[in-house]
Amino acid sequence: MLTSATAIIERRLPITGKHTTHPYEAGWASEAVFFIQTEHTQSTLSIQPQISPDGIHWTDIDAPVSMTPEQSIAALRLTIFGGWLRLSVEGATPELPATLLIHLALKG
Repeated sequence: MLTSATAIIERRLPITGKHTTHPYEAGWASEAVFFIQTEHTQSTLSIQPQISPDGIHWTDIDAPVSMTPEQSIAALRLTIFGGWLRLSVEGATPELPATLLIHLALKG
């Protein structure tokens, strides 16, 4: 039987510049899906998944996902990753802020 868990990584967080999410330890999982929701945003966001062996040192993995203001939700799937996961988000500015709600669903 597989184990699953869902965590709220960011809860309606307003951002106005580059932002990295809280790291999450997921070494036990074989699959991960980030669900990214935006509210009240007018900017196009670039969302880059990042992995880490220790939760301190980070590297990009896969290509960034672009999320336009017309999209209210996007999913980012990962199947090969290290022990820790997070997202790097760019594109929000003080003039065009974004509000993020991010869930991480894990299965393994």
